[in-house]
Parts: sequence; structure tokens; C-alpha cells
Amino acid sequence: MSGRLLNLNCLLLAALAVLAVAPGCRIFQPEAAAPSAVVSRSDIDQASFESEEGEQKSGFGLEDLYPDNIGKTVKRITNEAPNKKVAKKSFDEADAIFHQAGALPVGDERQRLFLEAARKYLVAAERFPSSALEQESLYMAGEAYFQADYYWESNRAYEKLIKAYPNNRYLDEVEKRRYAIAKYWLDLGKKEPESFYSVNLFNQERPWRDTKGHSLRIFEKMRTVDDPGGKLADDATLALGNEAFAAGKFYKADECYTDLRVAYPASEHQFLAHFLGLKAKMKTYIGPEYSVSALDEGEKLIKTMWRAYPQEAEQEREYLERAAAEIRYRKAEKLFHWAEYYDRRKEYRAAGHYYSRIAKEYDDTQFAQRAGSRLGEIDGLPAVPAQKMEWLVKLIPTSDKIQPMVDAAKKEIPGDDGDATARTASHEE
Repeated sequence: MSGRLLNLNCLLLAALAVLAVAPGCRIFQPEAAAPSAVVSRSDIDQASFESEEGEQKSGFGLEDLYPDNIGKTVKRITNEAPNKKVAKKSFDEADAIFHQAGALPVGDERQRLFLEAARKYLVAAERFPSSALEQESLYMAGEAYFQADYYWESNRAYEKLIKAYPNNRYLDEVEKRRYAIAKYWLDLGKKEPESFYSVNLFNQERPWRDTKGHSLRIFEKMRTVDDPGGKLADDATLALGNEAFAAGKFYKADECYTDLRVAYPASEHQFLAHFLGLKAKMKTYIGPEYSVSALDEGEKLIKTMWRAYPQEAEQEREYLERAAAEIRYRKAEKLFHWAEYYDRRKEYRAAGHYYSRIAKEYDDTQFAQRAGSRLGEIDGLPAVPAQKMEWLVKLIPTSDKIQPMVDAAKKEIPGDDGDATARTASHEE
């Protein structure tokens, strides 16, 4: 029995070892293998996130490369009473270190000082909560982590600030930073796709896993929770819509583009919201058996683009004209589908109705000629098929309360005043 357990343990250890060294898993990869993009102050202001050439070397240990600094700081000082003097001292020290780091060239020492400043800012925030000092300390902690390329920690500090102070005075700058982080993560996720079992423990620039998912989470929070009326909420909405469209999630993309058109009418992305929204709606239409509401809405979008954005629409004339023609074709196909349906059931009155609509409203489609030909063929045929086994149908009891009234109205009762007397007698009966 012990031998079997030993063999089983060996197999489990071997499986874990294979998983750890498999492509995409970063658990046991050396530090030099982790990509690092060092961001200068000018690059940060432009949110370009362009990587410097060469590899960044670091002498920090694992606990420094990917720390849970906020959690450690809270745990260390939770039992200490708020102290404004101590908080101010920690803030001033952090401020001095922050400016010292900013004066240094890109390198290990600069990063080390920014990390030290960030930790002191967090201490200052915790030592004097619910104050302007805490608000400024959390903001500066996010800035320090951002400058040190610790984007995960930077975003955590920013989100803690927004949660505690939803309308803080740094909100516009914070959202710029978070948008830049999310955009960088999204691009990084496309450039270096992760498998579902990838775990990151060494690259401080990205989350511990699911880089793309975390970027989309930031965009979603920016537009719906943290700052839905902010300057970058429309950009975040467009980014989410584009990513959903690229992933083939056309209903989600349509939802984002619609939200962008409705909630941000002054956005610079309005034409894109209409144009890409049209493409998304065309993708959501799945056939004549289903609703044409997506086609109706797409038709409205085309008209709006020509009316409100004539210059931009002119540049996309080829696609817009092709989309308009396809919409007319699909709508005519929908009517022809129902016409054939009733035609097969020999309900020629209903079939004729649809054939007539096609001939009148969609005479520029291939269905118009077929509808016209069929109209001539069914002319004079019974409106509805004859009831089979009518005697049996009459034997079946009915709970219809309207039919007796209809039958009574059809009765002709003779009288001196002709039809008027007959109708009166019928009502009295």
C-alpha cells in the first residue's frame, strides 16, 4: 500500500514539474526572461509606454518584485491610533524621496527610490485616515508605483483612492493613468498571449494572470462605476466595444457602441460609434426567421451618418451604400420568406399581402419579379383553405364568447322597416 502511495506521489510531482516548465508558465522562469518597459517621465505624460532597448536588471528579491505592499502596510499599523504628525512626517519623507528619484536616470536606483516613496505614502495614508492628507497620499502612492513600472500596485492605489473618495480632486489625472495602464495591458496581452494556466510572479508590469481580462475590467469600471461622466469614459467605452467586436462578441460590441452614441453625444468618437455600430448590427442579424430590428436600426444609423456626418460618411461611401443595399435585400428576403410560408399553407390572401408589399416596396430586388409572378398565379384562388371535416369540428365544444355575437349579427330577421328593423330585432334578441 505504501509503495502505491509513493508511486502516486511521484507521478503528481512529475506532472507539476511539467506544468511549471510548460510554455507560458512564469513560475520558475528566471527574472531576466520577464519583459520590462521602463517609462520616462515624458513618456508617462504621453501615455506611450514605449519600452527601452535592453533588459532591465534588478537586485530585488521576489517579495520586492511583486509585493503586497498595501496589505503589509495596513497589517503593520492597524493597531496604531491615527496620528497626523506621524502621517505628515512620513508624507514629507516620501515626497523628498519621490523628487530625488525623479531626478535620476532610468535604472535600478530610480526604481528602488520610487518604491520606497510609495510605501511611505501608504504609511502616511493609513496613519491619518479620512483626511485630505490620506487622499493626497494615496494619489502619490499610485504615482510612485506608476513611475517604478509597478502598474498592478499603481492601479490598486488609484482604485483605493477612488473607493474612499469618489469625487477626489485628482480624478481626471487618475483616470488618465488607469486608462494608460489598461491600454498597455491590452496591447501586451495581444502581443504576448497567455494560456489559461499562465501565472506571473516576476514581471511587475502586469497582473499575476489574465492581463487582457484585467485591462477590460479597468475600462468597464471607468465607464460604469468610477467615473461614468469623466473625460475618458467614452474612450473606455469605445475600447471595450472594439475589443468585443474583434473577439466576435457582436451583441456586446453593439451594446457598447449604442451606449457611446446615447450617453456621450458630445464625444469625438460619435461617427465611429455609428459606423462600427452599423457593422455590429449587421453581424447580429441571423436570418429571415428572426426579427429584422437590427436591420431597421442599421438603416437609421446610415441615414444619421449621411445627415450628421457628411464628410466622414463620404469617405466610407462604398461600405455605406453596400450596407444599405444589403439591408434592403435582407428585408425583402424576410417578406418573401413569410409569403412562401403562407403560400405553402394555401392561405393565399396572406401570401398575396406579402407578395404585394415586396412588389411595391422592394422593386429593386430580385424578389420583386418572383413576387409579381406568383401574384398572378394565385389570383382568384381561395383566401383560406376549406375546412376539412367541418362536421367534426362543429361537434367540438368551444369557449369562444365572441362567435355567438357574430352569428347573431348575421341573422336576417324580417320586419316592416326592412334592414333597420331586422338589425333592431337582432340586437333585442
